[in-house]
Amino acid sequence: MLGKAVQKLTVAGTSRFLFPAYTGRVTSCRAASHAAKRFYKDVSVAGTSGCYEVNLDHRKLKTPMGNVLQVPSYPLALAVAEEWRAVQDVIIPAFMHLTGLSYTVVDNPNRVSKWDMAESVLEFLPTDTVLFADENSEKFSAVQEEQWWPVLRWFNDRYKLNIEPSTGINPAEVSDAALGVLRRHILSHNHWAVAGMLYGTDAIKSVILTLAAVERRISARDAVRLSRLEVDFQSEHWGRVEWGHDMDQRDLEARFAASLFFIHLNMGDQHRVKKKDQAHNYTT
Repeated sequence: MLGKAVQKLTVAGTSRFLFPAYTGRVTSCRAASHAAKRFYKDVSVAGTSGCYEVNLDHRKLKTPMGNVLQVPSYPLALAVAEEWRAVQDVIIPAFMHLTGLSYTVVDNPNRVSKWDMAESVLEFLPTDTVLFADENSEKFSAVQEEQWWPVLRWFNDRYKLNIEPSTGINPAEVSDAALGVLRRHILSHNHWAVAGMLYGTDAIKSVILTLAAVERRISARDAVRLSRLEVDFQSEHWGRVEWGHDMDQRDLEARFAASLFFIHLNMGDQHRVKKKDQAHNYTT
């Protein structure tokens, strides 16, 4: 099974280039022991339409580069505030996925545009997790037929495409026309939502599963499960690394679910606060 190997060669380094300030990985106990202590009592959200800030007591929350964290979505501001409110004694940034993603979009250390991010998402498509057909294992081929191909058929039908999985070591063939269709769809979302799409796609190495989850065709948990189908199939035959596989799966679920939530909180005008409520200060 060569799908994973081809993916690593093709897209290695993409998320590090676009998201250097945030990895979202679970930290070790040792790293957590050196994390900062909670220094605030209250968390609140304030702002007007299209610009919301999170306050820790009377201090504005700032990014690692010193910028005031200003987000365009009121529900996202509430969600970020909830991450800070949920802190008990120690602040562990790696567990605060929405905060980390918001930091990265605001700081934008590599000055990437929405177009740049859309192109990075599309780079995953030829080596998409669900675009490798296994011809060497009848059992896994049957699993793919049951689990992956229905999602691929939905994807092709939804975007009027005809992408077929690769049957060898080479990436799948994706036409310029197909890339154009998907590029236009991705670019129809705002900068923040596209950043979430890139992070989600990078997490599970699948444009197809990410877009299916964004459009609520599958759940975040199902997207992660399908992205790990080959790994889990191999583990059933060769055994699981004690705790290791479970921790990797939970970490991946948390990161992808956060990216999906981040996307939905930033999609279009569906979350605008009514004008009469815009100037209010909201405390959590």
